[in-house]
Amino acid sequence: APEQESTFSSFTSPKPIVLAKTYTMPSPVTALGATTTREGISMKQILMATGEEGQVIGIDRRMLDPRRPTGEVKASEKKEGLHKYHPLIPVSTLRIPSYSQRIEAVSSITSTAANVESQSLVIAHGGPDIFFTRLSPSRGFDLLPDSFNRALLSIVVLALCVLVGTLKKMMTKKMIATSWA
Repeated sequence: APEQESTFSSFTSPKPIVLAKTYTMPSPVTALGATTTREGISMKQILMATGEEGQVIGIDRRMLDPRRPTGEVKASEKKEGLHKYHPLIPVSTLRIPSYSQRIEAVSSITSTAANVESQSLVIAHGGPDIFFTRLSPSRGFDLLPDSFNRALLSIVVLALCVLVGTLKKMMTKKMIATSWA
């Protein structure tokens, strides 16, 4: 990827560098969409509906980045999450939110933010079928795991509240005693 400065002035800087790459899918795409989240912190996924299989496929935005190197991937590019360029977009079965369900004639994919930042609500419709799902492009980074010890957290918070209340009473007594002395 070409190195660029963080500031740009049309008077002093050279012309911007335009990068483009061409990608293909193993089956025709009938609709496109993108995940959206409340604050835009989560990674984006590009959602594609395939015509023949009737699937909704989620592709990581980084897989469509035109800065993907054609040669060996450098360390700085690896840090950015860039992979070596290949024109055929790989479709992983883990990235198919519609699983094995066939959705006929999808013409539109719409996404909206959920109450949790890591999740996005997606609806694919058109033809006779409507498909709705909840996606987590960045996984559930803001969700507590099932193994989280909620009871211990409750006990700690309750103990801290009791401690603060006790210290407040002791402080009040001490302030009264020092003001009378």
